[in-house]
Amino acid sequence: MKTSVKLSGIVAALMLAVSGAAMSAEQVSPYVHSSDGKIVKSGYGLCYRTGFWTPALAQASGDGCNCDADILGEACVEPAPVVQKAPEKVTLSADTLFAYNKADLKAEGEAALDELVSKIAGVDVEVIVTTGYADRIGSDKFNLELSQRRAESVKAYLVSKGVDASLIQAEGRGEADPVVNCPDPTRNGEIKNFRQLIQCLAPNRRAVVEVSGTRPAE
Repeated sequence: MKTSVKLSGIVAALMLAVSGAAMSAEQVSPYVHSSDGKIVKSGYGLCYRTGFWTPALAQASGDGCNCDADILGEACVEPAPVVQKAPEKVTLSADTLFAYNKADLKAEGEAALDELVSKIAGVDVEVIVTTGYADRIGSDKFNLELSQRRAESVKAYLVSKGVDASLIQAEGRGEADPVVNCPDPTRNGEIKNFRQLIQCLAPNRRAVVEVSGTRPAE
């Protein structure tokens, strides 16, 4: 067993005097230090202890785990690291989640959220942000309200699956941050009628779920 070397009172005093490391009661160290502040070690690499050495003082000094890890035991065992999980952002199309101009979840939308819930199992969730969006068809007020209802629908479903409601923030952003830009319908244009416009704007009618938290290392 590799342990530090405990010096006798005379030798310890001599070492302290030679090293210039004599200390007051407030500066008591469990190990002998050289004049440049390094711990004095034997030819076998063992730390020289002073007459003040105790396990508690060794641990408190910060040097104990380098000199007497075999004695201090668990005090020198580093805790298992916690891996920070980067925010996971999932974009869910309104065509999957909702019917056009609706905020009620479709069966396909519920299935998509079920998959999300299974993915975050075991994650120490800090916050989940559900953000609803709408396309540009309709008034700003209507689209803002619709996007908020969509965000709230996603939140309500996650809560029904056991996610803590206090961890979820729901926000409607209306027509903000469009994914695509589609021209108005014209006879000779790329978009020829209102139905085609609705189809073109589908990516803008969406909900985004962002999960932030940590997952313990395996």
